[in-house]
Amino acid sequence: MNEEILLTLGRLEGKVDAMMTSLRMQEQELKLLEKRIRELENSRAWMLGAAAVISAIAGFIVKHIP
Repeated sequence: MNEEILLTLGRLEGKVDAMMTSLRMQEQELKLLEKRIRELENSRAWMLGAAAVISAIAGFIVKHIP
């Protein structure tokens, strides 16, 4: 009976260790994905800002051309 409990406990510890390893890997992947998303959002913001400036300049030029 006691050996059976110890064997079951050992199996549970192994499963918990495997889950912890999987969780660490998922956390690393999540950090990588968050970084990639942040970079995409920043580049998009820069492009939209540049487009707004170019549009404003083009509008100014068109308005002042006789």
